[in-house]
Amino acid sequence: MPLHSLLKRQLKRLGLEVEAGPPDAERWRQLVQHVSRAYEEHDQERYLLERSQDLASKEMAALYATVRADRDLLDSRVRERTEALHLSEGRLSSLLSLSADWIWEQDADLRFTYFSDGIEAATGIVAASLIGRQRMSNAAFDAPAEAIAAYEACIDGRQAFRDFTYGFTRPDGVRRFIRISGEPVFNDGGSFEGYRGVGRDVTQAMVAEQKVHELARFDSLTGLPNRNMFLGELDRTIARARRQGTAFAVFFIDLDRFKTINDTLGHDAGDQLLQTMADRLRGAVRESDLVARLGGDEFVVLLEGEACAADLDTIAQKLLVAIGEPTTLQGCSFLVTGSIGIGLYPVDGEDAATLLKHADAAMYLAKDKGKNNVQFYTADLAELAARQFELESALRFALTRGELLLHFQPKIHIASGRMLGVEALVRWAHPTRGLVPPGDFIPLAEERGLIVAIGRWVMQAACRQIRDWRGAGFAAPRVAVNLSARQFVSDTLVDDLIDSLALYGVAPSELEVELTESVLMADPERANQVLQQLHTMGIGISIDDFGTGYSSLSYLKRFPAQTVKIDRSFISGLPSDGDDTAITQAVIAMAHSLGLKVVAEGVETAAQLALLRKLGCDEAQGYLLGRPMPAADLAARLDSTATVRPPESLSTRGAVDRPALTATPDTA
Repeated sequence: MPLHSLLKRQLKRLGLEVEAGPPDAERWRQLVQHVSRAYEEHDQERYLLERSQDLASKEMAALYATVRADRDLLDSRVRERTEALHLSEGRLSSLLSLSADWIWEQDADLRFTYFSDGIEAATGIVAASLIGRQRMSNAAFDAPAEAIAAYEACIDGRQAFRDFTYGFTRPDGVRRFIRISGEPVFNDGGSFEGYRGVGRDVTQAMVAEQKVHELARFDSLTGLPNRNMFLGELDRTIARARRQGTAFAVFFIDLDRFKTINDTLGHDAGDQLLQTMADRLRGAVRESDLVARLGGDEFVVLLEGEACAADLDTIAQKLLVAIGEPTTLQGCSFLVTGSIGIGLYPVDGEDAATLLKHADAAMYLAKDKGKNNVQFYTADLAELAARQFELESALRFALTRGELLLHFQPKIHIASGRMLGVEALVRWAHPTRGLVPPGDFIPLAEERGLIVAIGRWVMQAACRQIRDWRGAGFAAPRVAVNLSARQFVSDTLVDDLIDSLALYGVAPSELEVELTESVLMADPERANQVLQQLHTMGIGISIDDFGTGYSSLSYLKRFPAQTVKIDRSFISGLPSDGDDTAITQAVIAMAHSLGLKVVAEGVETAAQLALLRKLGCDEAQGYLLGRPMPAADLAARLDSTATVRPPESLSTRGAVDRPALTATPDTA
C-alpha cells in the first residue's frame, strides 16, 4: 500500500526512506515522538479552537440577549411615547374643538398655510378660503393705533408677539373680536420660514369690557356722557383754550318741578322724562357741542368757540324752548320748564371746579328769578351762592337745635265771625339772623330734600300745640298742616300722622291736611288711596290753591275732601275784577254742589270780605282777619271760642300790606 505523500515527506525529512529498507530503531522512535507531538499539538489547537468558539458563542449569545433586551425596551418606550403623543394630540384636538382657540401657520411670505378647525366655528370663515392670504380680513385692523404699531414692529423684526386683539365683521354681518399670539419659525440654518401661533375669539370679553368702559364714562339711563367723562373733557377743553388763548361757555341746566313729578308719578315716569329731555338737548345743539348728565335732573352743555353774550343767550333760549315742549307721561301731558346758568371761561373760572360751580350758581339765580329763564354768572351771584350754601348748612341743623317754630293763622266763619280753625305755618328762628323769611328757606328745603323732615316736624309740633292748648283750658281749634309733594308720596306719611296723633293724645278730627291740586292730580289713583286712608282715620282734608291747577271737578269729586281753598290770586282782584268775581262765584257754587266747604285765602280788605259773604263763601283767611301769630298770641282769641271781629284798624282801611310770603312747608 503506497504511503500518503505528506507522510512520505515527513519520513524523508527524518531520513527514513521506505524504499531503502527498514529504519533503525532510534529513527523510528524519533518518528513516533514526532508524530505523537504532532497529534498533541493538534489536539491542543483543536481544544483551544473549540474553547475559543465556545467562549465566542457565549459572548455572542450574551450580546444578542443584551441587544434584544435593549431593543425590547426601546420598542416599549417607542410605543409608550407614541401612545402619549396620540393622547396629547387627542387632548389638544378636544380642547381646541371645545374652546374658541385655533392654530394657524404662515410661510416666509406671511401667507397662511394652515388653520385648525376651530376658526370656522369662531369666525364663520371657512379655513380653506384663507389659505394663501396674508390676513383674515381684507379690511384694516380695527384696533388701537398703538397696538397695531407694536404688532407690526414685531412682524418686521421677526419677533414673537402676544395677545394682539382686533375687531372685524364676519361675512354674515356679525361683529367679532379676535386675539392672536405667534412665534417666528427658523430652520437649522437660521433662515426665517414663517410664523405659527394660536387665535381666540374674545368677543364676549371685549363686549363686557366695552360695557364697563361705557358705564364708567356714560350715563346708563340717557346714554349721555356722565360726570366723570364731562369733567375730563372740561379739563382738556380748558387746556386747549389756555394754549390757544380762546374762550368757551358752560351751560348748567336744571329741570323745574322734576322732583314733584318724580315723587308723585314714580321713578319710571321720572326716568322717562330724563330720557326725553336728554334727546331734546342733544337735538338742540351742534354735534360738536358736548351734552352730559351730571346726575338727577342736572345737565350741562359745553360749547367750544368764541361767542358773544347775545349768541349764548339765543342758544340757551333755544334749549328752554326744547325743554318746554309738552311731555306725555302715563297718558297725561305735562309742561316742564328748565333753568339755565351760564359760566364763561376764563372770566368766570380758570379751572373746571370753579367754572362749574359758578355756572351752577347762575342756574340757582335763574330759579330764584321765577324759573324757565337764563342767567349769566356775576360777582353778585357769588355772594348769593355763598349765602345759600351757608343757609342750607344752617337749615340742616335747625331741626336738631330746635330753631323751627309754628305760627298760626285763623280761619274765620264768615257768617258768624267765629274762629273755626287755624293753619300752622312754619317759621325759622335763626340764632344770628333772627326770623328767616319762609321764602328764603322753604324753596331751599324743597330743592335740597329737607322738606319731608320739616313736614314731619310740623305734624308733631301741631299735635303738641293742640295738647298744650287743651292742657291750658282752651277749646283748641282744628289745626291744618300743609303736605308737600314729596311728603305726600312718602311711604311713611300715614305712619307719621298716626305716630304724631298718638304721641300727644290728639284725636284725628282735630287735625286737617292741606294739599294742592297739582299734588293730587300728579297720580290721582294713588292720591285717592292715601286720602281714603286719612278720611277713614277721621283726619280732615282740604284742597289748597284751588283754581290754579287742574280745577277738574270730575276728579275732585272722587277725592274724600271736605274743603277747597280759593287761591289768593283770585281773591286779590275782588270786588273790582269781574273775571275774578265770576271765577270765585263759580268755584263756590260748584263746591257747594259737591257738598264741600269753601275757604277764601288772602282776604285783606273789608270789601273782599263783604263780597265773599254775599257769594256764600263759608270761611275766610287773611291779614284782615288775623296775621300768622305765635301760639301764645293766639291763645288770647281761644277763650270760650269767642267771636272774632276784624280789628278796627283793618276794617276801616281799604287794604293792608300784602305779606311777603306765607310760610308753608311746601310753598313759599
